[in-house]
Amino acid sequence: MQTGLLLWGSLFIGLAATITAPWSFMLIRFLIGVVGATFVTNQVWCSLMFASNVVGTANACAAGWGNLGGGVTQIFMVLVLFQPFKAAGMEPGQAWRVAMVVPAILLFLCAIAIKLLCWDTPTARRFDVAVTGKTQKPSMWDYVEVLKDPKVVLMAMQYSACFGTELAMNNVLATHFRTYFQMKAGDAAALASSFGLMNLFARSLGGILSDKLYLRFGFRGRIWAQFLALFFEAIFLFGFGCVDNSQPWYVALIVLVVFSIFVQMAEGTTYGIVPFMNPKQLPIISALVGAGGNLGAVIAGFAFYGAIPDPILPFKVHGCYVMFFALLSPMFYWPEYGGMFHGPAAGAALSETAPAKELEQETKKAAKEDEGVEVYL
Repeated sequence: MQTGLLLWGSLFIGLAATITAPWSFMLIRFLIGVVGATFVTNQVWCSLMFASNVVGTANACAAGWGNLGGGVTQIFMVLVLFQPFKAAGMEPGQAWRVAMVVPAILLFLCAIAIKLLCWDTPTARRFDVAVTGKTQKPSMWDYVEVLKDPKVVLMAMQYSACFGTELAMNNVLATHFRTYFQMKAGDAAALASSFGLMNLFARSLGGILSDKLYLRFGFRGRIWAQFLALFFEAIFLFGFGCVDNSQPWYVALIVLVVFSIFVQMAEGTTYGIVPFMNPKQLPIISALVGAGGNLGAVIAGFAFYGAIPDPILPFKVHGCYVMFFALLSPMFYWPEYGGMFHGPAAGAALSETAPAKELEQETKKAAKEDEGVEVYL
C-alpha cells in the first residue's frame, strides 16, 4: 500500500507539469492529495516494526519529519529548482513545469526502494494480519465496529485538537502577522514558518516523553504525557491570542514557538497510545485518528477563524476547544492497561498481541529491577 500510494503521487505530480487550465489544476491537486494517506500506512508500519517501549518515539520521529518535509519542499522547489532553472535561461512558465518532474522522480525511486529493500515486520517480509491477533478478513464494517468505542472517538478528537490546530495555524499565521502586526508579506511568512520548523524535533520530543513516562509509570504514563502536552498547548494557544499589536512582534513569536512545541508534542504522544488501543484494528484506528486531525482543521477554519471577525479572539476560543478535549483524558481506561488514575484491573488478561505481551514483559522487568534484581527476558 505504501509503495502504491507513492507511485500514485509520482504519476500525478509528474502530470502537474501538463496543467493548462483551472479545472486541470484542481483535478491534479485533488489527486495528489491522495498521497497524504501515506501518513496512515507509515504509522501502522512503524507500530509493527518497533517494540512497545520505543514505538512512541518511532512514530513521532517518522511523522514529525514527514510534516517537516512539507516546509522543506516549499523552500526546495523555489530555491533549488525553480530559480536556478530560470537563471539558466528558462521562461518562468517552463521552469516550474520542469521543476515538478524532480519530486515525481524522487517519489518513484523511494517507492521502488521500499518495495525491493524493506520488510513489513521485523521477522517477516510480508505482513500477516494474524500478527495483530485478528482472525477475520478486514472489511469496511471494521470502521463501524471501531467507532463504537468512545475512546477511539475521543482520541480522534484529541488529534483534531493538535494536528488539526497545526493545519489551522498553517492557514492563518502568515495573514495574522501581515495584517494584524502590519508586517511585510515576506517577514510575516518567515515568522509563520517558525511554527512548522518545530517539527524538526518537537513531535519526536512528544514520542520520547511518552516512552519515558511509559517505562517509569507504565501505560498510565502515556496518558499523562498526552494530557500534559494538550494542556500546555491550550494554555499557550490562549496566550497567543492575548498578544495584541500594542506589544512587539517578537513577544508573539516567543509565545508561538512555545505553543508550537506543545502542539507537535501532543501529536507525538497521540501515536504513542494508538498502537495499544485495539491492536487487532491498528490500521483502522490509525486511519480514523489521522482523519480526526483533518477534521480539526475544518472545524477551526469554519467555526473559529472564519466565523469570528475579531483578529485575536479566535485563538482564545480555539485554546478553549483544545483544553476541553485535554480535560477528557481521564476517560481513557483499559482494564488490561489502566488509566490516568488507576492501574490495570485485578485479574485483567492482556490480549495475545505484540504490544500487550511486550507491555507485560516490561512491567515484570520494571518490578524486578525495583527490587534490585536484574532479569533477562
